[in-house]
Amino acid sequence: MRSRWLELIAFLLVIFIEEPAMAEYLTVSEETRSEIATLVAAEAAAWDKGSAEAFCDRALPDISFTNIFGMFSVGKAPFVAQHERIFSTIYKGSSNRLQIEHIALVKPDVAIVDILTVVTGVQRPPPGVTFIDGALHSRLQQVLVRRADGWWVASFHNVAVNPAYAPKP
Repeated sequence: MRSRWLELIAFLLVIFIEEPAMAEYLTVSEETRSEIATLVAAEAAAWDKGSAEAFCDRALPDISFTNIFGMFSVGKAPFVAQHERIFSTIYKGSSNRLQIEHIALVKPDVAIVDILTVVTGVQRPPPGVTFIDGALHSRLQQVLVRRADGWWVASFHNVAVNPAYAPKP
């Protein structure tokens, strides 16, 4: 019975001592916010140039990718190939505005970034997607991992916005 009490006390000490130390790392610093904003701005610029290689430049080799149609792949090669395909077909000549809506740090080196995207210059909406004000709107969630040489995309999950739930201006 005594060892049970000791285990409980040890457990409670871990909770009350470790948790505050961990919480201090969850604040997004201006430096981190700026680094992530730079990565997202580079993605937008690469999209506008129609460069799949540049768009996928910061993707990890084992990136998981879900596009707006629910197609899923793992690996940088299929991620690049899908963007080469769309930049030469349905999104050729389009422009993408990416607006960071929220950054959450799971750990000091792992961030979840929620982005509102607005793609203009698309001739017609892709199957199953409805334009909002003449543009394709989506919610993009990226999981980023900080390495010695900066932030890298570990996961890229994109969902088309249903017009019934579109943000109001």
